[in-house]
Amino acid sequence: MLQKINIDIIEQLSDLLKDLDNVVYKESLAPLHYHSVGQHVRHVTEFYLCLLKGYETGEVNYDARQRDLRIEVDKDFTLEVLKNVTNHLNFYQNDKQLILQTAFGLEEAINIPSSFFRELTYLIEHTIHHLAIIKIGLNEVYPEIQIAPDFGVAHSTIKHRNMQNA
Repeated sequence: MLQKINIDIIEQLSDLLKDLDNVVYKESLAPLHYHSVGQHVRHVTEFYLCLLKGYETGEVNYDARQRDLRIEVDKDFTLEVLKNVTNHLNFYQNDKQLILQTAFGLEEAINIPSSFFRELTYLIEHTIHHLAIIKIGLNEVYPEIQIAPDFGVAHSTIKHRNMQNA
């Protein structure tokens, strides 16, 4: 179930990317503090890659992720990486105990017990947060780009809106 929710969010992102020009994808946007859509997408994608690696190793460290600049500047490459992520998420159906390693600016990383499902839950919120940022940047600079109304909106907010409109 958590895999499907993450896959749905990744597919929302992929659908947007398919409609974006590669120039827009890698352009620095003032509302994003001169970061690009591609930089946000790279950040999100690399968190998924870290988790998938962690599923195999038993340890997840988002701070130590490999930063692949191709994801930041090549939309087509990114779409392939995201497709690979969704394929792996479909494959990893079982929960698994993990150790989350993080430093928060400390000299040495600390180990926090976690699980695959807990980290998938975190990535839902993390990804939606970045999608919301992307949506803000694109709406400000390129209002003509059509973005789905629920893109970058938390599931709880969508549910609340639906209940208000019922």
